[in-house]
Amino acid sequence: MKQRRLSEVRALLSTPEFTEWWGQLNASRVTLRDAAGRYEELLAQTTLYEFRAELTQKNAIDTLYRAGEHEDTAANMLFEATDLENKSFKAVGEFEEQRFHASEAWYRQGAAEKKLDEAREKKLAEAELKTIERTVAAAHDEYERENNRKLRQWDEVERLWARSAEVSLLVAEERALGKKVRKEAEGLFALAEERKKRSKELKAETDGCAAQVEAARARVSALLAMARDKFGCATGTDFLYFRQRDDQRLAYCIALVEDRDGYNVEVKALAVYQVDRTRGVAFLEPARAQPPSVEEGDRRFEDYFLKGRKGEARAT
Repeated sequence: MKQRRLSEVRALLSTPEFTEWWGQLNASRVTLRDAAGRYEELLAQTTLYEFRAELTQKNAIDTLYRAGEHEDTAANMLFEATDLENKSFKAVGEFEEQRFHASEAWYRQGAAEKKLDEAREKKLAEAELKTIERTVAAAHDEYERENNRKLRQWDEVERLWARSAEVSLLVAEERALGKKVRKEAEGLFALAEERKKRSKELKAETDGCAAQVEAARARVSALLAMARDKFGCATGTDFLYFRQRDDQRLAYCIALVEDRDGYNVEVKALAVYQVDRTRGVAFLEPARAQPPSVEEGDRRFEDYFLKGRKGEARAT
């Protein structure tokens, strides 16, 4: 880091070499800023697409399971419908057999009633009439039993037919739902693949952008290193530093940034400031030809930390 007078530092700012270097540094910083912003945007998009691809894949699997559940339900209902159909055939056969028994009982009841009517016309003895009446009553009871059994069996046939029809309709619906949900799952799998493909594309683009960021950062570092060799200064991130020729305690620094709030004064790019070698940029002052005395410098430094910037009230 060379020793320079303030006039030499200010003269350096107007040289073609410094102007060219400054333009390259600004352009490189803009490139770095843009590349870093693009990298952050791509990284966010990549992360989002990866998450959405995983979520869509999970939803596709869950949807496929639902399709399988509908298909299993349809298969179980089909088994039930087949069982109901077989039971209904058996119930119809039993009903027909019972209807035959009821018909026979009805015929026997009719025959007994006719015999009773004839006995009454012939005016048979009371004992014979009682016997025939008991036969009629027994025939009537038998018919009622057989007929009621027939009616119950018919109700069972109707119940089986109704349930069979209901289950058959539900089987068709469950099959349709299975196809519908399976198609939905296929669509989700396709969407998941699209998002995976897009996330891979974004990942590749993000990696490329990361390389651009590193290249731009390297370019900025190279330019700062170039300044150290070319201008004989120490290089930080925000400042270039030169030792003062007339006072070994102090140094001059050239601001490379605009900063309203980061330092004790508002920093303007390419402005020249004066700093104490011990305090550095913790306390910046506009450069001046005559350095302050030690007592003045210490007092101004203490005033800054006690009172803050000019115009600002500091709590005590």
